Amino acid sequence: MAGYNEIRGLRVKYLSADPAGAEDGQVWYNSTTGNLRVQGIGVASTSSSANMTNKRSLYGFGVGTGTAGLVVGGLDDSAGTAGTQTAAIAYCGRVPGSPAPGSPAETYNYDGSSWTSGNSFPTGGNSMQGIGAVNTAVVSTQAYDSTAMHHWNGTSWTAANARNTAKGGQAAFGTQTAAVLAGGFPSESNITEVYNGTNWTSGNTMNTGRNQIAGSGTQTDGLAFGGDRPPSEAAQTTIESWDGTSWATSPATLATARTRAGTGRNTASGTWIAGGIGPGGGGEAFDATEEFNFSTNTFTAAAWASGGNTNTALGTTAGNGLQTAAIIMGGADTLNNSELYNGSSWTAAPTLNTGRYGAGEATQAAQTAALLFGGVVTSTRKSETEEWNGSSWSEVNDMPADISQLAGAGTQTAALSIGGSTSGGNNAESYEYDGTDWSAGGNMNTARERAAAFGTQTAAVAVGGSPPNVNNVEEYNGTAWTAVNVYPTNITLASAAGILTAGLVFSGSIPPTTGNTNGYDGTSWSTRASMATARQGGAGAGTSTSALMASGANSGGTAVTTTEEFTGETTAAAPASNITTS
Repeated sequence: MAGYNEIRGLRVKYLSADPAGAEDGQVWYNSTTGNLRVQGIGVASTSSSANMTNKRSLYGFGVGTGTAGLVVGGLDDSAGTAGTQTAAIAYCGRVPGSPAPGSPAETYNYDGSSWTSGNSFPTGGNSMQGIGAVNTAVVSTQAYDSTAMHHWNGTSWTAANARNTAKGGQAAFGTQTAAVLAGGFPSESNITEVYNGTNWTSGNTMNTGRNQIAGSGTQTDGLAFGGDRPPSEAAQTTIESWDGTSWATSPATLATARTRAGTGRNTASGTWIAGGIGPGGGGEAFDATEEFNFSTNTFTAAAWASGGNTNTALGTTAGNGLQTAAIIMGGADTLNNSELYNGSSWTAAPTLNTGRYGAGEATQAAQTAALLFGGVVTSTRKSETEEWNGSSWSEVNDMPADISQLAGAGTQTAALSIGGSTSGGNNAESYEYDGTDWSAGGNMNTARERAAAFGTQTAAVAVGGSPPNVNNVEEYNGTAWTAVNVYPTNITLASAAGILTAGLVFSGSIPPTTGNTNGYDGTSWSTRASMATARQGGAGAGTSTSALMASGANSGGTAVTTTEEFTGETTAAAPASNITTS
């Protein structure tokens, strides 16, 4: 029998302790414990991720990678897509309401921000599949009743050699010179065909025949997700992996059975599966997203979890601090309460001197140094400022103007007020507080109230606001405001946590009221796991990986006591294990 040296080309090391940074599959002998050891072999897993903004039946209509995906359209038989999030094409498909196969032939090019028309596909078609990169070439598989194939060179379509079997709704992945098609309809096929850029050849069949499958990866490392099969076109949770030669059923399964889902076509491990239709096949489309990973590391997905309820239901409350040491204050007309959070429960704290809602806040250390300013009392805008010293609230110098529905950032000794509403309407002004006095800061480019904000006095971010609801995002450098990449949706009354280069914005009203969460890295926005309870106007606290959302108004407009805690994604290296014989 071949030994480890012959198989791996390496000798087993004799070590007194487990090595740091061992590679996947590395073997060594630990002389201290007397055990032959191996670094953990990778495992497959799925985890929930942030929902899409709309419910979609996508028929595999997605492109991109695990961290930069794109879905387009989605309702009826799919158009073809290929490329990446910033360089994609979409072609053919079926216009909603048109009978099959009544389909357009148009081709559209996407550059990351806008779509432009390109040369049409030779014929109209639906149930299309695209494979490849738009800036080089793409191979297109035509509808299930045709074996015709075409290549795209970035400008025009040309005919290519036909595939062997007419199928639609297949898993499709790879490149123009190394592609794979698997499964499909009719008859819930399990066939596989492999393409070398010129010809198609039959490959080993899938273990479970199905159609309307989402596919992702390369010709030597691919995946097929979900799909449907009889009876009643039942949606599947099955995942199969392709190693370039054969299919294997993955021990990991989708949490949500789905068919007609979209996925990031260009990667296997680390890809996403979004939307589709659930059990029953003909049911309503949904927006749930899952991520698939294969790694020696253990991934724990980002998630919101229930925390201790506030003692008082608060509609538009102020708050700040840390997930384990937060403070909230005010939150309703003339309400002067404040509460402290220790990571599990809220306790009443000494009251404010001026009860109010819609105020701005800043926190240096939530339990010992907080600041509250502006707000509304009985429909009257206020300029009062109060400081918290850990045991009581005291009034300090007023703001330069009466302002309501404003945002705040910074600390008790270096705070920033942002926008709001004055007697003149939406306010673009910001004011700076130095621990004693207020002074004028730079004006925002877009006047707004009810914005979300995070950061410091010299590195702040303002997001959204109203009226009307906007998606404008601006950054402040201590002197001036600059418009930066917009938020994914128009939003008002959202909450926030973090710093300029690692921020988190959650909840708010689009409308409707939402629990959507998005992270900011100082340049761009990306989705995070959604909250369990959609609401607006609550208090945000913490960091981008350890945040808190307290109270606010639910979708019915009712103030709630709900608290949720956010924990960002974590990755832990899988431990080594002993090798035993039997």
